[in-house]
Amino acid sequence: MAITFPRSDILTLVGFEAPFTFEPVSQQEQSRLASGITIGKDLGPALWFATYTTEELHNDVMVDYQAVLASLDGIINPFEGWDLRRPAPRLYPDGTGAANGVLAAVNANNKAVSLSGLNAGQVISRGDYLSFDYTGGRALHQAMETVTASGGGVSPQFEVRPHLRAGWTLSTAVNLKAPRGIFTLMPGSVVPTQTRGKYGRLTFKTGQALL
Repeated sequence: MAITFPRSDILTLVGFEAPFTFEPVSQQEQSRLASGITIGKDLGPALWFATYTTEELHNDVMVDYQAVLASLDGIINPFEGWDLRRPAPRLYPDGTGAANGVLAAVNANNKAVSLSGLNAGQVISRGDYLSFDYTGGRALHQAMETVTASGGGVSPQFEVRPHLRAGWTLSTAVNLKAPRGIFTLMPGSVVPTQTRGKYGRLTFKTGQALL
């Protein structure tokens, strides 16, 4: 059977533990003139980067999982990734009581959004993630403030980071219950380590992909 991409099972086949990172990295440059004036250049919204470390695995399982990672052909094929600390909304960890939404409005500043289609009184907590498809890829954003949906299931505008990229459209379905970004492996980042006898761990680094 043909393997399809983006793979959705990379972070579900085994367990993970520390060290783990999941951070937005700004696409910015800074230069300084001879006069001492500093010039900053913003090259676009930040991208997510993550480091994953598997739990201790038996060698048979580790070799099996390495084969799964090898199917990505290095940086070529994408997979779904997310923040292991907040894979679902804070107040609805198993999804019960929450609904996915629809992109109802985007502020002119491209960093505040409003969602509709939520349950009455549904809470989006600061730190929750949301994802949606747009022209050129899949967006993954994090809520910067806590808001509560109205009785009609519409949220107030709330800020997200990174800022929205061009290509979004209103009425797009927004995944709140299991938000997922699209990632690729960083070159040469898969590192297997033997821990004891027939056991070891795998560490790999990933970066958000714009398809």
